[in-house]
Amino acid sequence: MASTDAVMYVAGEILPMAEARVSALDAGLLLGAGLFETLRTYGGRPFRLGAHLERLRASGEALRILVRETDDAIAGIVDRLVRANEVPDARVRLTATRGPLEGPLDDDAGPPATLLVTAGPMTPYPAAFYEQGATVVVSDIRVNEHDPRTYHKTTNYLASLLALREARRGRAAEAIRFNTRNRLAEGAVSNVFVVAGGRLLTPPVEDGLLAGVTRATVLEVAEDLGVPAEQRSLSVHDLLDADEVFLTNAIMEVLPVARVEARAIGSGVPGPVAQRLAEGYRALVARETAAG
Repeated sequence: MASTDAVMYVAGEILPMAEARVSALDAGLLLGAGLFETLRTYGGRPFRLGAHLERLRASGEALRILVRETDDAIAGIVDRLVRANEVPDARVRLTATRGPLEGPLDDDAGPPATLLVTAGPMTPYPAAFYEQGATVVVSDIRVNEHDPRTYHKTTNYLASLLALREARRGRAAEAIRFNTRNRLAEGAVSNVFVVAGGRLLTPPVEDGLLAGVTRATVLEVAEDLGVPAEQRSLSVHDLLDADEVFLTNAIMEVLPVARVEARAIGSGVPGPVAQRLAEGYRALVARETAAG
């Protein structure tokens, strides 16, 4: 279906995108008071929608952005949009804002959230990234591990966009960010894993990262495959001296890194652990999204 004919969900209604509107007084627009989740469907079936909704609701409780639609209702909305827009392999985005500004801003109850849902075509990362490994840069923009927003996927996303701009200037796929204590945190739009001596390592959440659904899934796959894994604080030397580095998010899945700026990682090509985990991840997706 052409994008001009696409429909989306807006606060109780499914509408043509051209007709979709939110209030000019919406707190998401005026204050960045919003949350979002991005996930994929495979053959029309969402992968780990329940985990994304669990994170959305946990963040909503913490930040008082309360989604009124039930999980079953949201699953039905996603299914309707995927079908209506004819995108079985879709990129789905759920956005919840705090709604129109009404009453005091520090009101714990607050208005019901305004929920927006879109389902559009999936634009994958270039195949060359997976075949040859991607290049990343180290961002100058630090993650503040003391900022509560760091641990929620909020619509206040400007720092990540600026970090991605740094990556694009360096002709790189992603920007790696460190925290205020010079510990590895995350990518602008991804979680980071390193492999050292056959062991899978990734920063702990308290070092300033969003606990990604794909990150958790990869750790699950690693356990199933017998790959030893550990969450621990990592330095820039751990990153640069790693045997392998790879990134994860719902869209990229498992993306191997060949270079950090001019520095080759390991042999400078995708490594065996990343490849094994990528295959295991895809097999898990296939099992969980199979019809029947």
